[in-house]
Amino acid sequence: MRIDAYSLPVATVMESPAQPVEAIARCELYRLLADPVRVRLLGLAAAEELAVGELAELLREGQPKISRHAAALREAGILLARRQGTWTLLRLDPRATTDPVVDDAVRAGQRACAADGTLARIEEVLAARDAETREFFARGGRPLRSGPPSELAAYLAALAPLLPHRRLAVDAGTGDGALLEVLSPVFDRVVALDRASAQLQLAAERMRRRSLENVELVCGEIDGSEVIRAVARALGGDPPEAGEPLSGGADVVFAARVLHHAPQPARAMRALVELARPAAPPHGDDALRARGGAVCVLDYEAHNDPTLREQEADIWLGFTPADLRRLAEEAGLCGIEIRRLPSAWQGEGPDRHLVWQLLVGWRGARTGAFTG
Repeated sequence: MRIDAYSLPVATVMESPAQPVEAIARCELYRLLADPVRVRLLGLAAAEELAVGELAELLREGQPKISRHAAALREAGILLARRQGTWTLLRLDPRATTDPVVDDAVRAGQRACAADGTLARIEEVLAARDAETREFFARGGRPLRSGPPSELAAYLAALAPLLPHRRLAVDAGTGDGALLEVLSPVFDRVVALDRASAQLQLAAERMRRRSLENVELVCGEIDGSEVIRAVARALGGDPPEAGEPLSGGADVVFAARVLHHAPQPARAMRALVELARPAAPPHGDDALRARGGAVCVLDYEAHNDPTLREQEADIWLGFTPADLRRLAEEAGLCGIEIRRLPSAWQGEGPDRHLVWQLLVGWRGARTGAFTG
């Protein structure tokens, strides 16, 4: 019967050596390494970190005996151990092999295990570790769920260090805060604004449930003083005087399905650009300017479905790509790119049948305060 490699008395092995090997008297060290089972155990532990049960299987010895041998070698400062739930994994302490006696014992153990095929069987033991995992995923694993994974924030947090500019993001027209689940794990700070307090209450509840602790909610217009003050706070500066522009700005400003609700789309676009970080001025004769903050506008292509005016209070029936580009250029964006999005990315709302487009552009040098 196969021995369970992981059901073992974890209390028999500590997680660190009790003393350095050089503190052991020579006669005690010779006595400790005179046992052939211990020598072979060292040979295996030098080749791979193995559980007590795995060592017992490889050496064809009982687990209690292997545990006692491992405890003695740990006490002598030759083996290291770490716990993994109910597992206790053993490995050779590389510092111990600086002692010529220990080094000789390890080499002798490896030669013995190689001669009788035990060393080669390590691969079989390691393969058995994930047998249940392989079987689980061979059956199909968990059922496929539609939509983004619930652990999306963890994936985004892993990607965040790869992005160069992520100090601050602005979510203009945050609504119930769905986009905050993407922005909060990536950016150091997020300012989310909406002019409807009822929507911000929904966003606040989402923040509480999803632990989005780096977001400030602001009730106001895109070009209102409230959001200007919030951006200044997030950047650690003082708010500008009335009529003065921000001294800095957001690295990214998002407006997801906002523009078609704006009474004056050109004014709204200019306000979005004013919230972005301006491009750096040129240095000397260098005509190139560092990119300013990005502005990302997600909206519909022009369509002929008037029902959205009734269902969603839309003012405009989308924008042609040419019109959207013109609005962006007149607002001071450069390097503009526009792309259509796959319909599969458009959710299940009443606007899912429309063509969605995404515009991304970068703010140029400061052009002055927003004037309307």
